[in-house]
Amino acid sequence: MKLLENMTEPELRDLLDNCGHAILDVAQAKDVQKLLFVVLLFNDPKVAQYVSNCRRDDIVKALREAADKLEARQDVEK
Repeated sequence: MKLLENMTEPELRDLLDNCGHAILDVAQAKDVQKLLFVVLLFNDPKVAQYVSNCRRDDIVKALREAADKLEARQDVEK
């Protein structure tokens, strides 16, 4: 097994692409529409990689919202 930071660019791109496709495949199978996502992968939080299907500005907003809830130890409301 490799750490992310030891993967080659093609290996990393393949991993990230497969993660993204898996999310979209499951969402489609569950009939989820208009799903936007970002997935962070890291071994060390200072060296994170991500895959997404949305705009960078939207990712930043979503991550800020999620970070605020995580820091406050709030559960996601339904």
